Amino acid sequence: MTTHDTRAMPRTFRHLPLLLTAALLATSVGAADRALLVGVGNYRNETAGSKLNLPGIDLDLEMMRGVAADLGFDPRNTKALLDAAATQSAVQQHLTVWLRDGVSKNDRILIYFSTHGTQVADLNGDEDDGLDEALTLYDLAAITTDGQGTLTGILLDDDLERALSDIPSRDILVLVDACHSGTATRSVRFNSKQSGTDGGVTKFFAYPGMPRAKAQGVTRSVGKRSQEGYVSLSAAADDERSHATVRGSLFTQGLVHAIGQAVSTGGGLTPNRLRDQAAVFVAERLGQADRDKLFNPQIGGNPMLADKPLRLVSVTQGHGPNWQRIEALAKTMTPLQIQANRQRFRVGETLELMIEVPHAGYLNVINIDARDTPIVAFPNGFHRDNRVSAGRVSIPGDLAFDLPATPPYGPTLLVAFLTDAPINLFETGDGRRDLAGNLLDDFPQPSRIGMRGFHPTAKASAPGAAGLLEVEISP
Repeated sequence: MTTHDTRAMPRTFRHLPLLLTAALLATSVGAADRALLVGVGNYRNETAGSKLNLPGIDLDLEMMRGVAADLGFDPRNTKALLDAAATQSAVQQHLTVWLRDGVSKNDRILIYFSTHGTQVADLNGDEDDGLDEALTLYDLAAITTDGQGTLTGILLDDDLERALSDIPSRDILVLVDACHSGTATRSVRFNSKQSGTDGGVTKFFAYPGMPRAKAQGVTRSVGKRSQEGYVSLSAAADDERSHATVRGSLFTQGLVHAIGQAVSTGGGLTPNRLRDQAAVFVAERLGQADRDKLFNPQIGGNPMLADKPLRLVSVTQGHGPNWQRIEALAKTMTPLQIQANRQRFRVGETLELMIEVPHAGYLNVINIDARDTPIVAFPNGFHRDNRVSAGRVSIPGDLAFDLPATPPYGPTLLVAFLTDAPINLFETGDGRRDLAGNLLDDFPQPSRIGMRGFHPTAKASAPGAAGLLEVEISP
């Protein structure tokens, strides 16, 4: 007999912010729209004895592939350069050739960087503080020139702006997750776990012989000149430090959250609003306990582009990017039998799942609604233990929650995963957390880091079993 908990009643099919995205929907896109995603978390050199590597950069690029899809960029025209692929020469080639040749003024361009920021001496005198900002790339190395410490394997802000000016497109969005201020102390410890982790790494690289600023309080962002064709969002002001974590960089998570929410609700979003919403996300994830580590995203470039609505993919009848990605993953695994108490649900009617479990293991159930919003239906805030025994498992069964159907109307995909490994999508889920790191959302979004446990590895071509079931929600 089901035990009814009134807190659970409106939850499972609720329309929540989209945090996970994947392949592009079949929709009209510009023939030459292009997206370049660059991330460096593992560097070739341990420059000057310093530990360079950053956590979660591979997750950043996974998340940004989804953002590119949400913005309507064809995956075939999206290139990701991660770690060894992101050398200085490769990045320059993509900026100056791939993003330029065959591109017209009406095509859209997305450029994203997640790496360390740093500073080097300004050689052309265009900086008030005597320093050029730079992004570190895979082949970063410290050298000495005329007795002055400097770096190779970097992308100078001047070179990036020059490349942007040469791209024919008049609709370029640049997203930079790095910072350009800091010290040799790289690790940061959070006073709370509201971000889902207890610390991270500052995304600034300080090196021996690094020049000092001639002036203080100069705040810039990539795209500081009001060029016609681009707008840029940078993670932090020049005197602030942004952070990378094992769950991904905080600024990137904020971008993903804001864009996903706009897609799932059908709301509009401009770069200015994207900056504001990313700032709110960062502040909420750090919380009052870590206000001293707060950083504020900056915007630069063309003010008119900053107020121009971003083009977003619309999903209203299921089979969206998340649906396709999770369905494709489940089909790589051993089939798992799953049934529901009915195929069509009116709002308020409760779902009962019956799953034939062939052996003991760990069960996770994801619900993807018609607006492509995925949530973790089981385990959840009312029943966090997902260890199950062999046999028929009913959810909710006699557990202390119900799973009622709620809008949006249309098809809904239910996916059950059974693994030998102790994977718990609730514990790793994305959502609001308290100071101790406990989720405040009873039915959270599944996180990228949690979903990784289901992907095939060299040791296990099929790390578990999965069952798929499509049902319909109607008024």
